Amino acid sequence: MVDDTFFVGIDAGSTVCKAIAVNSSGILEHSMAPILGNPESATASCIKKISSISKSKPKQLKKLAIATGLNSDKISILKKEQEITCIGTGAFTLNSNIRLVIDVGSFSMKALKLDNKGNVKEFMMNNKCAGGSGILLELVAEALELDISELAEKAFESTNPISISSQCSIFAESEVISYKNEGANISDLVAGVCNSVAGRMYPLVRRLDKDPKNLAFTGGVAKNKKIVQNLEERLNLEIIETGLDPQFITAYGAAIIAKTNFEEYK
Repeated sequence: MVDDTFFVGIDAGSTVCKAIAVNSSGILEHSMAPILGNPESATASCIKKISSISKSKPKQLKKLAIATGLNSDKISILKKEQEITCIGTGAFTLNSNIRLVIDVGSFSMKALKLDNKGNVKEFMMNNKCAGGSGILLELVAEALELDISELAEKAFESTNPISISSQCSIFAESEVISYKNEGANISDLVAGVCNSVAGRMYPLVRRLDKDPKNLAFTGGVAKNKKIVQNLEERLNLEIIETGLDPQFITAYGAAIIAKTNFEEYK
């Protein structure tokens, strides 16, 4: 393999498509685009950006790509891989000390246990309700007229977080709006929502491992530092930093699998 051979991992999730390219020197570029009901168009947009950086033709990149994620069956990338495998591979490749991963995206929550080679030994999922997932943060941000990137900063300003009791994201949004209309402090409201999300994650991790250690947090929700802090406090540990935007770790795992497969069978 030569340095200019690029391999692409594509994570076509429920709301956003993420793509990342790697070669023998490491990570080249990553790109993302909203799905907006058209996973194929979002994928093409990501591939186009990577193509312009790598100077590789889109058709060539697609031949050396692996896709994963909820909408991966709706895009024209031939090779597919299970999302759980890609999450584990991505996290472990970035830090081989990782033994547990909690992944939270727009609509789902997953916890994985890895062995010392990075293989997934066991995993659990919570797809019954999106109350602990990213969609709740999006709904709350909209209801409070905030950008989702502002939520953590607001939450850190709180001195008295408000407990959010609803399990369903829609009901939780209604609860937040009700508190807002009653004049509740916005920072306390946001802190309550962040605590609620971390509270949904905690039992999933503990069911997978009663004494969790060496944990990584992936997915878009991991970008919220208040949720990270709250989960660390609940589990009494320090979450491992991978050095890569957590929203791209699944795509990175897919790219590593694509690169490994090429090396094994060339």
